[in-house]
Amino acid sequence: MMSEKSVYSANISFDKNNNLLLVKFKDGVNIEIDEMNVLINESLKLVGNAPFLLLVDARDILSDIDHESRHFFVNHDEYNHLNIAQAIVVNNTPIKLLANFYLKFYSHKNPVKVFRSIDEAKKWLFEQV
Repeated sequence: MMSEKSVYSANISFDKNNNLLLVKFKDGVNIEIDEMNVLINESLKLVGNAPFLLLVDARDILSDIDHESRHFFVNHDEYNHLNIAQAIVVNNTPIKLLANFYLKFYSHKNPVKVFRSIDEAKKWLFEQV
């Protein structure tokens, strides 16, 4: 069963059968703290109290998340308590650089890895359960 929600910066869907939350970012959107708060709150509504795997689809976009928003996200207690692992899928150099920066310079409470393929990302995520 799939639940979906669209917000300004992304389309969010939750596959309840696999506990997989998919966030597909929209192109050309720069995310600041208010939008990050919306993303987190809408994601939490979709998952309820279920632990979940996060798949971030950042392919075919050129967008950014500011430092304050990244910091807010990695330190959000409720979200991080439910999140088992996070996979980020990228297919262009600027977003890959941003994803690697996010991976290396922020302290994550759960495993995070960057991929070039959705299939590889899903495979890794399901191994984390």
